[in-house]
Amino acid sequence: MIAASTLDAGSARVAHRRLLVQGESFRPLAGSDLFAQIGGRETVEALIDGLYDRIEADSALRPLFGHNLIHERAGQTRFFMEWLGGGATYSETAYMPLKHRHDLLPITQALAEKWLEHFRASLECAVADAGARDAIYAGVQGLATALVNSGAQAASIRAASHGTCLRYKPAITSLGLASRGETPALRELLRAAPDVLASELHAAQLLHLAALNGRVAVVELLLELGVDVNAPSPIEALIMVTPLCAARLRRRKDVEALLLERGAVDDVFSNAFLGDVSALRVDLERDPSLAQISDPAVDALEITPVHHAVAGGHVEALRLLLARGVGPVLNPTRALRHAVARENVAMVRLLLDRGADASSIGAGRWVCHADLAPLLSRAGARVDRSGGWIGLACTGNQGRKDDPEFVAALLQHGARADDRRLVGQDNDGGRATALHYAAKAGFLGTIRVLLADGADPSAKDDNGLTPLDWLERSAKSVDRTKVRELLQRGT
Repeated sequence: MIAASTLDAGSARVAHRRLLVQGESFRPLAGSDLFAQIGGRETVEALIDGLYDRIEADSALRPLFGHNLIHERAGQTRFFMEWLGGGATYSETAYMPLKHRHDLLPITQALAEKWLEHFRASLECAVADAGARDAIYAGVQGLATALVNSGAQAASIRAASHGTCLRYKPAITSLGLASRGETPALRELLRAAPDVLASELHAAQLLHLAALNGRVAVVELLLELGVDVNAPSPIEALIMVTPLCAARLRRRKDVEALLLERGAVDDVFSNAFLGDVSALRVDLERDPSLAQISDPAVDALEITPVHHAVAGGHVEALRLLLARGVGPVLNPTRALRHAVARENVAMVRLLLDRGADASSIGAGRWVCHADLAPLLSRAGARVDRSGGWIGLACTGNQGRKDDPEFVAALLQHGARADDRRLVGQDNDGGRATALHYAAKAGFLGTIRVLLADGADPSAKDDNGLTPLDWLERSAKSVDRTKVRELLQRGT
């Protein structure tokens, strides 16, 4: 174990990355045994069910949540399992920090207190141990309070929004102006609509875009208006980079010089992402705990310099971090999954050697990779039976094309032709087989592969519809005659 004083010193060195007040509230119970003490997953599920039942009935809080709370309940359960010390169940799958998930919602102190009332009532019902209840509630108070972002009058950037969707037109317009370097127009827009900068995250994104695109005048303007020179912004899911890191990534020397002049700070996350091994070595010699420190920019989630090195694709930086890190790698599944997605065999080997679990990788194009497929298979990787692979290979969404070789490889690595996609759209008939989706997409090669593997052309989805029924809803570009012939021949 690393001494607490060392961890405190490490935290101070990355404090400039913190986006929320009361940052210590976001992982106060990490490493505790509260999760097991209160009864594990079953108790957390009861706690969250009680909380969301109360939210459903609260006319003030309910509008802040999505239309269907099923997925929100599941996500909240994973979050509190991890928050209570139950492992990285949330960090493995989340794509957005708490700050970002809540920033565009107008959260007042009164609403935070309402949420806390419901949490406390549910806690009383779900957790028998009074001492555990007190510890959990004390921690969650800071969590809820830190997400308050509005007074009685919400800023315009939040008043027109829902969830994470930005709907305030001046804020949307500002993104293009910052990217293109249209400084006079941006200055005028911010003068007329100052609430564009009421969200620290949106302000950070503007500075991020200006730094990436080398817009020196825009960077100067935003700094003059008080935008934080060190505020990180996502360059991909959960990988937050500072403006200085963004400028260095694109070799924007003028922007880099300006940011340094205005107080920009280097850090271990930037050095890992950029693959600056020399600077990284200096960081770790100064403080070895930095190899495994969690990024305060992603608040409650467990993202370390290891994940940044993987995101940047820098094998030597990853090798150094793993060599200097103490104890098991934090959130190794996410790091391994991203290394696999980048088809970086060297990084995958390093992570497997440090104990990353390949069995949770799931579906992906790794099944077609000559080196990764056997490597990961030997380490226990299999395509699970959830049906998630169907969305990757059997739908025409997001410009996907017919790829029978990919489907055949998925079937060779654990997928089954009778798997059903669990996350279907309502107008697609709920859960359905791969053949339903392939028929609708008109993927002739995929249909042949599925039929050869035993797919049932008469199988019905949750609404009693067959693949032939789905074919009738296909796009005009689909050759319905050929698809129909294949399906009828397979019956």
